[in-house]
Amino acid sequence: MGHVNVFVSAMCHDGQGRFLLAKRGQQARDRHGSWEFGGGALEEGELLEAALRREAKEEFGVTLFDIKPVGFSEFQRPSGYWLGVFYVARVNPDEVYIAEPVYDEIGWFVPEALPDPMFEDAREFVKRALSLI
Repeated sequence: MGHVNVFVSAMCHDGQGRFLLAKRGQQARDRHGSWEFGGGALEEGELLEAALRREAKEEFGVTLFDIKPVGFSEFQRPSGYWLGVFYVARVNPDEVYIAEPVYDEIGWFVPEALPDPMFEDAREFVKRALSLI
C-alpha cells in the first residue's frame, strides 16, 4: 500500500439528540448530493484533535465541546486510501452556518430520521455516538 490519507470528522450534536449533517454540493471533490458530518484531512504535523477543531470552525463556524472518540473507518476513493477517525462533540446550534462552499445545505437530524444518501458507516457511527453523549 502506498500513502495513507487521514481524515477527521466531528459528529456534532446539539445536546438534545440531534446531529448536524451537511449535503455535499457541486463544488465538493466527490460524492455530490451525499450527506456527511463534515471534517477533513489531517495536515502535516497536526494532531487529530487540533485538526478536528480546525475543520469544525472552517466548515460550520463552531467551537467543539465534550469531544469523545467514536471509532474509525477505512475507505477507498479516487483520491486514494483513507482512514477516517470519528469523534462526537457538542456544539451550540446558534453558531452553526455553512462556512465552506462545498456544502449546499445543512440540517439537524434525529438518529431515527437520518437523510440519504450517507457514507457507508454513518448509521453505525451514530449508534456508537449515542452511547457516549
